[in-house]
Parts: sequence; C-alpha cells; structure tokens
Amino acid sequence: MGDRERVRVLVVEDDYLVAETVKGLLEEAGYVVIGEAGNGLEAVEMTKALQPDVVLMDIAMPDIDGVEATRLIYEHCPTPVVALTAHETSEFVVGASEAGVGAYLVKPPNLREMERALIIARARFDDMVELRRLNAELRAHNVELDAFAHTVAHDLKGPLALIVGFAEILREEHTTLAAEDLERHLQRIVRNGRKMSNIIDELLVLAGVRQMEADVTPLDMGSIVAEAQERLSEMIEKRQAEIVSPDTWPAALGYGPWIEEAWVNYISNGIKYGGRPEEGIPPRLELGADPKVFENTSGLAMARFWVRDNGPGIPPEAQERLFTPFVRLDQVRTMGYGLGLSIVRRIVEKLGGQVGVESEAGRGSLFTFTLPAAPRESER
Repeated sequence: MGDRERVRVLVVEDDYLVAETVKGLLEEAGYVVIGEAGNGLEAVEMTKALQPDVVLMDIAMPDIDGVEATRLIYEHCPTPVVALTAHETSEFVVGASEAGVGAYLVKPPNLREMERALIIARARFDDMVELRRLNAELRAHNVELDAFAHTVAHDLKGPLALIVGFAEILREEHTTLAAEDLERHLQRIVRNGRKMSNIIDELLVLAGVRQMEADVTPLDMGSIVAEAQERLSEMIEKRQAEIVSPDTWPAALGYGPWIEEAWVNYISNGIKYGGRPEEGIPPRLELGADPKVFENTSGLAMARFWVRDNGPGIPPEAQERLFTPFVRLDQVRTMGYGLGLSIVRRIVEKLGGQVGVESEAGRGSLFTFTLPAAPRESER
C-alpha cells in the first residue's frame, strides 16, 4: 500500500460516471488522484502543470482524442499513459502504442486489471523513452551519414579530380611547359590538396566532438580568441580583414580547445562573407559578448558570445539551414558555411549552449553562441 500511496494519477475521462468509477477504484487501491480532465487538450495542459506519475487516458473524447493527447504528452512532458477504451482492436493497439501508450484497459475496468495496467505502463515507460531517444539518434546519424557521403563524393572529389588532372598534365607535358605554366599548375595542385586536407580535418573534428567527453572548466576567453585569430592570421592578412574585440569577457564554462574551434569557424566565415569585395570594401568583424548573463528555459545562467560582420546578409530561408551539416550557401564565392557552422553547433550544444544567427539584407549578420556562465567567486 505504501508504494501506491506515492503514485499520483491524473484521470482523463469525459463521462462523469466512468470517471467516478475509475477514481473510486484508484483510491481503493491506495493511489492518489491529483486531478481530472474532461478532454484531450485539458489532459495535456494538466499533465504539464501537475506532472503526475501516470495518466489514465480515455480514448474517445471531444476536441482531440486520447491517442493524439498521448502523442502531445510524450512530445512536451513525457509521462506513462494507460489508455481507457470501449473497443479493443488491433488498429487501436498499434496506433496507441506508436503514440506512447504503455498499457490499456477495456471499459468498464476492474481493480485487478487497473493495477496491472498501471504497473505495466510505468515499467515500460523508461524503456519506451530510451527507445525513442535511440531511434531519434539513429535517424540523426543516418542523416549525417548521408551528408558525409555527399561531402566525400562532391567536396573531396572535386579538388581530387583537379589534382589528378594537373598531375597528368605535368607528367605528359612537363618537358615542354613554360616555367610560369609549370608553377601555376603546381600551385593549383597544392591549393586543392590543402582544401582536401581542411575538409578532412573538419570531418574529424565533427566526428570527434560526438565521441569525446570533455572536462568543462572556466574559460580564459581572451586567450582563446587571440589564439583563434592567430590561427587565421594568413586569411586575415590576405583579405585585409579588420577585427575588433573587447578588452574583457564574461566568465563562462566550457572546454578550451572546442571553444577555440568554434571561434575559428565563426571568424573565418565572417571573413569569407564579410565586406563587399566587388566594391573594394574589406571584411570588418566585431567580436563581443552580452554584458549580462541570462537564464535559459531550464533556469541556468548563460553567457552569450557573438561575431558581427559587414557582409550582405543572409536571406531568412537560408538562415534556417545554416547549422545543418554540410549545407553550402554560396558555392561560387567560397567553399561555404556548411561544415564549420555544424561543428560550432555540435560543440556548443554538447557544452549545454545554443547557436543562433540574426541577419538582415544589406546589414550584415550576427552569429551567436551561448555557454553556461561560470559561478562568481562567492558562489564557488
């Protein structure tokens, strides 16, 4: 009896007499009825608010039925659900199970069947949630695997074909080529070889972030940003980019090497897409952070960092795809965002933060990422 008294049940039933019968059986068995809902939408809202241990869900109800209500509960506030149904059919069992129903009862229920269904639903719940998590992860892996194959087939195949082509020219015509032509072909081979090497390095980083568990510590953001700019010094000089950074940074938690990689990708993309080369305007980047921390939806204190460029801006429809692995926005002007921004997203999300972009045509772009704020000395 003691275990049952701690189990809090939400009853969802639009028939008053059935609801009273169910409540009586639950209370007789020692369960605690914490609320009653008369329709599917109310069931979802009450589950969010009351956070019961289990929901007894009628199926045939006004507005949305119990199967759809169960699906919404699993989407917004996962909770074990037992379905109450007047008719048991194979179609119902399959549909209810796919929505997240852990067990079901045929009306009118008796005490023994109800107890059994409640126990089964709660026992299956963790397995169902884990199975859904694994399925979602598998789908994400499959998407990335397809994208990886696309990158290997296209991004690597292109420069490889050029390397092979120029190498064959050198093999067949090296004795008759002018010195300047020979030098130009060799430079193209080297340039495309480096491009392939960079793509491979980015793929390795992308894969490594998923597999590795990093030690999270307070970050010296000033040193990390300086090191990122040093790595990009050749690109900065070549594009004559101007980069402005603050003297002080808010304290945040993270893994230094990963955050350096995030800054490298944000800054390099800002240099590639900043300015207006056709008008002779070089890239200008402003690096910074919000002066105050904020609370995320989980109530955790977060710090926000950003890179603002003076580029042409990004259309809204393209912004939605920016952080998707291997998406490329502008294949003519440069190799594109793709891998770099998906690396930033994976790093930041693994560290508990989020990435974002704000952009307006003709006004440049602002790329952001958040990290957990480091506690003040008095809080440690």
